[in-house]
Amino acid sequence: MSSIDKHIDNKDFFVFHIKGNKSKPVFSPQQQQVLANNSLYSLCLIKKGETSFIINDERVQVGQHHLLLTHPSSKVNAGSVAKSWDCEVYLIFFSIDFTFKLELQKDFFDITKKSLALNNSHIFSLSKQDATNLSNLFKQFIHYDRQGGDYLFKPQIIKSLTEVLFCEIARLASQHIKNIPVIPSRKRELLANFYLLLKQSFRREHRVQFYASSLGITPKHLSVITKELTGRSAIALIQNVLMEEAKSLLRQGFPIQEIAKQLHFSDQSFFGKFFKRNIGISPKEFRQNPD
Repeated sequence: MSSIDKHIDNKDFFVFHIKGNKSKPVFSPQQQQVLANNSLYSLCLIKKGETSFIINDERVQVGQHHLLLTHPSSKVNAGSVAKSWDCEVYLIFFSIDFTFKLELQKDFFDITKKSLALNNSHIFSLSKQDATNLSNLFKQFIHYDRQGGDYLFKPQIIKSLTEVLFCEIARLASQHIKNIPVIPSRKRELLANFYLLLKQSFRREHRVQFYASSLGITPKHLSVITKELTGRSAIALIQNVLMEEAKSLLRQGFPIQEIAKQLHFSDQSFFGKFFKRNIGISPKEFRQNPD
């Protein structure tokens, strides 16, 4: 029997639970197209059996209690998945933007910076206990994700479990990555440092010049790097983080004037114009229909 559970309400975060060995493709053509997005990272936990993927034109075999980490530069062929009859796999795809929506402390990004900067995929062997703990977290996440929209506190539970899941994966990965004698890609290291700085400063600093100067490079160089590695310019990444925070504050009921102040816009009118230019509707209209 084969089953796939997926959380695809958010274009920046996908979870799959794969079981069994049916002959049909693991992912539909539409899902393969989504997962081909070159800005997504992926993490794959093999709970039982073994599976393999084609990554960067090479087939990579992973077995029980292994955790596979890939980066946007690692071209994962979603249609290439091969699995044993007893295979059970948890697989998540996420963008760096998604982590900004979670309540993660600076320490989380400091710990994960090296993994974000590495240029290759990596396979980590976990202890049976660590693998069991991690699979239990996935199981809980999928259980609550299956519940109907009327399930009390469902969004908050999903968000909290996602934060725990990311922290646990970061903890396990950091134990292995610190022992990897690999020199991080200079471009990916700059991108990771940019994201760290952006996480800390986006509410008060909206200019590319600030981030580029802090990193010791020119604004043009920073945008070339972000465009190459994420498909988006530095200003687009800054504005996207600002918009996600603005939408979150609007959903929470903060007054528009207060949101403009928190995000360091000169006034409510300027914030409103910025919001409408990026979203297509005014903050007031968004609040009336936040979905």
